[in-house]
Amino acid sequence: MQIFVVGSFVVACSVKVARLPRAGESLDAQDFVSEPGGKGFNLALAAHRLGASIEGVFAIGDDPFAAVAVSAFEGAGLATDMLVTRSGSTGAGVGFVDQAGENCLAVNLGANRLLGAGDVDRARIARADFVMATFESPDAPIAEAFAQARSRGIRTLLNPSPSRPIDPRILADTAILVVNRVEAADLGLDVADAGTAQALLRAGPAIVVVTLGEEGAVVFQRDETACRQAAFPVAVIDTIGAGDAFSAGFAVGLLEGRPVGEALVRAAACGAITACRFGAFDAFPTKAELDRFCDAAAG
Repeated sequence: MQIFVVGSFVVACSVKVARLPRAGESLDAQDFVSEPGGKGFNLALAAHRLGASIEGVFAIGDDPFAAVAVSAFEGAGLATDMLVTRSGSTGAGVGFVDQAGENCLAVNLGANRLLGAGDVDRARIARADFVMATFESPDAPIAEAFAQARSRGIRTLLNPSPSRPIDPRILADTAILVVNRVEAADLGLDVADAGTAQALLRAGPAIVVVTLGEEGAVVFQRDETACRQAAFPVAVIDTIGAGDAFSAGFAVGLLEGRPVGEALVRAAACGAITACRFGAFDAFPTKAELDRFCDAAAG
């Protein structure tokens, strides 16, 4: 079970506050964490903890934060030869998390913007069972990796976050599209109108998943009735990383041969477990933790 990730790496700082700040306001932080992150790294780490082998490509800078990336990959059991160095800064970001677990983020992608199509190793794509990407990576390496995957019959998953218009060529090579409510609206998808989902499915994806926070998630497939999954009732602490955990859980569930509905349950469980913990790096569940959570929820 091998996944190739067109990755991004960010040194992520998060602060826990009573409420999100207003313009010009300073707040007393109740907690602080600085950890390795980035949506691409989170996907890789979350899938790895669920039992997947990870290949991929991640760009880092030539600044002191680059050492954080190397240490993070080594500590997570991920191969450091996936890292490519570019002149400039390694990605870095800051997030505020309120008492309800809601967050706001600002990210400087730095070297992540400099990842190119030539950085995608075709031999590694050929060994993969799945290829994943987010929009913290540029279009060029995503388009290259997805085209290579499609030519080999390898499934692809795209999480177009942060939101930007999706190149039609990338969308055509996307097997699974995972978006949140805001990103769905940007694509003209109304979860209450299945027809809008079918229009998007005709553009390429075989599966479109919309995550809806506390309202759960819904899956659309071509010419099939939408499948809904309720959110698990948990005490939310921090939603940062929960969407990445969901995407990784869904991909690994499918790779394990599970039906779409069952993979959706496990994806929602991954997101719920992650949201119960502050930060992301130590929040993603292992396969054993996920199995226990799902067994308890079912029983």
